[in-house]
Amino acid sequence: MDSQPEVHTFLNNEPVQSIQEMKKAIAHIQQQYEKYGIGRLGVIEKSSNQWIGWTGFKYIDELENGRIGFLDLGYRFRTESWGKGYATEAALACMQYYSEQLTHFEVHAITHTANLGSRHVLEKVGFQVTEEFHFDLWNIPCYWYDLTIDQSTN
Repeated sequence: MDSQPEVHTFLNNEPVQSIQEMKKAIAHIQQQYEKYGIGRLGVIEKSSNQWIGWTGFKYIDELENGRIGFLDLGYRFRTESWGKGYATEAALACMQYYSEQLTHFEVHAITHTANLGSRHVLEKVGFQVTEEFHFDLWNIPCYWYDLTIDQSTN
């Protein structure tokens, strides 16, 4: 998935070129689990039992859009899985877990302004655009999303 150029269209980065690059990304996810008890999760397609992508939360411990110390909801899927509702289903499952276990954290989301698919998913699961900003890390225009449902509901 991370080697598919289309997956990186709105990320402003290059597809993974080596196993070493992927190991570095996996190590970061493992550190998130160890330090904060959360991280990205693999998504398996029920009908084929094939890995199709990931979803989950990342704890943001470096300044993003003037903020720090929050959960970022994210997801990424193989191109063959786009448009089938998997991102929405996975994001809804994440938000259910959030409402049951993680409400002591703020949760936000960020997406490229032109990424209509991702924007649609975020709005379907309870997020609303609250500002547009320039994301320096990716050097792209982004929307900042706040959760519009009651974050304290369990």
